[in-house]
Amino acid sequence: MSLTVRNLSKAFGDLQVLQEVNLAFRDNGIYCLMGASGTGKTTFLRILMGLCKADSGEIEGVEGKRFSVVFQEDRLCESYTPLDNVMMAAERSMTRENAKKELCRLLPKESVLRPVHTLSGGMKRRTAVCRALLAAYDILLMDEPFTGLDEDTKRQVIQYVREKTDGKLVILSTHIEEDARELGAQVVRLDHA
Repeated sequence: MSLTVRNLSKAFGDLQVLQEVNLAFRDNGIYCLMGASGTGKTTFLRILMGLCKADSGEIEGVEGKRFSVVFQEDRLCESYTPLDNVMMAAERSMTRENAKKELCRLLPKESVLRPVHTLSGGMKRRTAVCRALLAAYDILLMDEPFTGLDEDTKRQVIQYVREKTDGKLVILSTHIEEDARELGAQVVRLDHA
């Protein structure tokens, strides 16, 4: 089973963002979409999610699949704690205690029960990543998930992503070759139309 994209095109007015993109993704792989700004990485992910409609082309293999997403923006409920944010999206079998343990792998323990609006940008980012990874999903989409993380923290988060997504399809966008290498990902280049 795989996800297949055929002849996918998308323009915004006169700006052709994606032109006849053909890609295939295996169900158990990590793929890094790479390319300069404006090459359509975010648009491609938004089309996969169903948040944006392609002008032409087709996508096979998404029918009945559950998506979990890390957007470019953290999209957290700011007045809630990281634990509350994770529990809103977590698999039904996830207990608060287990979710707390998972969050403590990425965040200082004392920050897990503080309102999100009191956290640093990097802590918010890690909360958003943890929330997506603990949700029930078949396909994980991540749009620049490591933005704002220092190198040591980024390595820790990348290791966590690798561990938690074993056997799942992950498609993420990044500008950084080293991120793709550390993830053990297959690089997919999106070039200007």
